[in-house]
Amino acid sequence: RIQVEHTVTELVTGVDLVREQIRIAAGDALSFGQVDVRFSGHAIECRINAEDASNGFLPAPGVVTAYREPAGPGVRVDSGVEAGSEVLGLYDPLVAKLCVWDTDRESARRRMLRALGEFVIEGVPTLVGFHRALLEHRCFVEGSTCHGVAESEELAARASEIAPIAPFSGPGPSRRKTIDAEVDGRRYTVTVLDEEPPHAELARRRRERASATADGGGAPAKEALVSPMQGTVVAVEVSEGEEVEAGRVICVIEAMKMENEIKAHRHGVVTRLTVAPGEPVKSGQVICVVAADGAWPDV
Repeated sequence: RIQVEHTVTELVTGVDLVREQIRIAAGDALSFGQVDVRFSGHAIECRINAEDASNGFLPAPGVVTAYREPAGPGVRVDSGVEAGSEVLGLYDPLVAKLCVWDTDRESARRRMLRALGEFVIEGVPTLVGFHRALLEHRCFVEGSTCHGVAESEELAARASEIAPIAPFSGPGPSRRKTIDAEVDGRRYTVTVLDEEPPHAELARRRRERASATADGGGAPAKEALVSPMQGTVVAVEVSEGEEVEAGRVICVIEAMKMENEIKAHRHGVVTRLTVAPGEPVKSGQVICVVAADGAWPDV
């Protein structure tokens, strides 16, 4: 079994570990001995996952709409995606492994920052911005222990600020628009495809969330408990009519091989429980309503 980080070992030793595994499986001996292994330079690997660092590193499945890898001396990318590939909610959210090598740690750190800045991935949230923020953090630069930094709100905010924005790479969502045009003195009415403004997608998502709430029976936002992710329900820990305290686990959702506890956001009585073990859920879907008095609110 080979580890995800085998690329780091390969970069600092020059040994192709996968090739050696294949040789062993074929009945051949290793092509080198222990005395032949020499370490040279410094290597860093960043796992580029489709995860949202600002939302507890929750998996973020979706379609990759644009993809361009960094390149250059000392830069290696192991990946299996391209523009149009879909990151599914059933598996590990790993999109790519970005690896760099240089003569020392500081040079490798700077090379990684340059590579991260050139990495273009659109369509799904990724950890590119998070890795940039972490590699720029004082404790990482100094090589000291970064206790609590990775999970801090400070780093998440910084990651959101410096997340790379890709240049225009082709037509995005569009809408039909009718305009009047004049050609050689004659007027024509034509219908064109006009690119949507950036805020249109945000507005669409808000409508979808509102629709999901309506599907749950029109519960006010403070009453409804919604799923923060897409996945599969593996356990439901409460029953209809049960009184719960804030923080009580309502259900467990598996997304990309990780189990996530969905907890009650307030004290109340569970009503309109809509999920069961084995059922799929979508991000924003109403799981249940935690009513203050146990009654379904009139709206």
